[in-house]
Amino acid sequence: MKSLLEDGPVALVTELILYQESDAEPWVDGFAPAADEPDDAGRDRIAQWLGKFSRERLQPLEERCSRVRHLAEGKGPTSLDTVVGQQFLGGALATYREQLDALCRSAWTYLHHRSVFEAAESFHFARQFRDHGKLYDAFEVDLDRIPAIVAADINLQTLAERITVRLELTTACTVQALDLPLTADYPASIMLIIRHGGALSSVFHHRDDGHRGTIYYRPPNEATLIFTPSLRLIEICADSPLVRQEAAQAFAEVTLGQDLSRRPLTWRRYNLTRFRNSFRLPLPDVNGVDLHDARVLEAEIRLGSWARKLVLKVGKDDDIEEVATSYLGRNNILQRAASYSSISIAVTYNPLGDAKVRTLNITVTGDKRSNLQNNKDPDARSLGYRLLQEWGILSAFRQINPDDLGAMLPAMLLLYDRGESKVSGTYLRELGLDPERLIEGGLLERCGRQEIVLLDDADGGDGTVRPSATPGMVRVFGSFGEDLGEHPAADLTLYEINDDWLYETLTALIRPILNKRGGEFRDPDLTLLGTMQINGAAVPVYFGRRLDDLKTLRRLDSALRARNSAGVGIVLSACVATLGCLGPNVVVPLHSALSCEEPDGPVLSRDALELAFRSQRKLAVGGDLPQVLRSGRQSATLHVPGKDPLFLAGNQQIVLFERLVAAAIAGSPDIQVKELMEGLGSRNPSHAFPRDARTTIMGIYIGSVTKRGYWRLLT
Repeated sequence: MKSLLEDGPVALVTELILYQESDAEPWVDGFAPAADEPDDAGRDRIAQWLGKFSRERLQPLEERCSRVRHLAEGKGPTSLDTVVGQQFLGGALATYREQLDALCRSAWTYLHHRSVFEAAESFHFARQFRDHGKLYDAFEVDLDRIPAIVAADINLQTLAERITVRLELTTACTVQALDLPLTADYPASIMLIIRHGGALSSVFHHRDDGHRGTIYYRPPNEATLIFTPSLRLIEICADSPLVRQEAAQAFAEVTLGQDLSRRPLTWRRYNLTRFRNSFRLPLPDVNGVDLHDARVLEAEIRLGSWARKLVLKVGKDDDIEEVATSYLGRNNILQRAASYSSISIAVTYNPLGDAKVRTLNITVTGDKRSNLQNNKDPDARSLGYRLLQEWGILSAFRQINPDDLGAMLPAMLLLYDRGESKVSGTYLRELGLDPERLIEGGLLERCGRQEIVLLDDADGGDGTVRPSATPGMVRVFGSFGEDLGEHPAADLTLYEINDDWLYETLTALIRPILNKRGGEFRDPDLTLLGTMQINGAAVPVYFGRRLDDLKTLRRLDSALRARNSAGVGIVLSACVATLGCLGPNVVVPLHSALSCEEPDGPVLSRDALELAFRSQRKLAVGGDLPQVLRSGRQSATLHVPGKDPLFLAGNQQIVLFERLVAAAIAGSPDIQVKELMEGLGSRNPSHAFPRDARTTIMGIYIGSVTKRGYWRLLT
């Protein structure tokens, strides 16, 4: 806001201040512009007036000004001009151009044409989303002929309807299309902005009267899709991998007429880590082609961050490995690189029966892009992809088939249950999972290599990993530089789990049993997927992980008891959970209700779920008698008739309630505090529970109702 106040016209700043986006936005009222006031005086008066408000009250205004400023700096004005040129006609375009400068044009568009401003924002960020990693995917269109289309040719209504069906949306989806002109860096493209609602969610709201209320809302989600005909490439950015895949396929079907059952979209991943060992490329046997030579001509690596890079480029007759060794020394930085951002390869060949020698230039950028899509010769493209696969650089997306999924499912559940973003090759090998197959299925991505390892000798400590002259191996050195021998490089490779796609793969097994999908409860470790019908009642179905972690259980137990109006539900656990209930819900390990031997792949048994639900439902509503059921050395569940089960963590809580339950069953419920807390390290029962949980336990499950100094279980 400060920079806008210094640079913008007073009248424009005043209009931004008085603008209110919604009734829920804090209103900074009381300001009135003065007529014929000098700009300097006006700026001072605005600054003094804004100084009366708290930073919290001014937050919406700060965010508004930041967005306006963003499209007025750098390449922002170009983005805004491009979109405005397509969206405005006649008087609106003339008024836009009459604004004093880029800042004024950005602010005027925001104030008077919000949808156009938001489209310009999407366009502005579209070219940057390739660096978003997890949020970005690229699909190649495998058609012999790509139709020549522009944004106006796309049937947006039909496309929106197809996306709605594919994503099973319950609210309307809108699609906006823009033509992206040819620039020095990018070919002409079409950009689609897809806006749709997310799953219903809720937040607690502290009202002005001091009471707590619940606000239900549907978060606005957006996907940005760019189709570049000359590259035969669909690029899409969205939070969910399912949205990326389904939206891209809907676009290919509706707009390009591609029959996905016969020629599905191709999802490729590139792996450049092989060049840590050598830049030399073997010449494989390829039918119909005589290969003469293949060599790396350029290598670009990142030095710690994407802001720093090192590029080595050689001539077509040079050996890049010899040049690197001669000028950079052995064991140079190119072979110790944490990541390669680009590799350029020159291949000379001739088709059998054709004496003309040809050259194919292949450039791979990052893990998702190559220049082969831009090659108009289908035979050259096919050769390039074949060579990249032979060299271990390219892996194409391949949906995990039902038989493989059934065999891999127990290990995939363990992988999801870890709740960690990175795993090592050693861990995957111990689970019996093939990293290459998971990469092909979109569930993993390589993200580097362990440089420090924990030594398992008698002294322990850390070891340092260095390259080895043996292909496929690395050498480990101890804390004092001692050589500890070679280890398989694959074991020390780090992989990043595509957590969203793994979640989608696992929950796809659960969705067929649901009669109503979606819900307002979402936690990083627990999601309400919907409801299923049991005996005519709607039973909430959750999917949870890390249910063997005490902190996670304590948090989820408190959250589920706070929403007990939903009724008794089922929590499907990714781990072999030992507790029977979580909040007012029955816990069922997911694998125990799965049949993995079916011909069409794993199937979740409705009968097995209903049986588990009926057998444990009585405990979920408190049972017939108070009892404490231990589920581990440090965890248990308290069951009290008529109350939601209470998860107990730690010996202090468990012993405390075991004594209270024993007294209640014996008919003498009141226990003197000294006797109750004997050996527990405190004289106050409330100290056994975290401060934020005491209000949901004290006076509800335990209380003093007869005389001072005595406590009892409240039933």
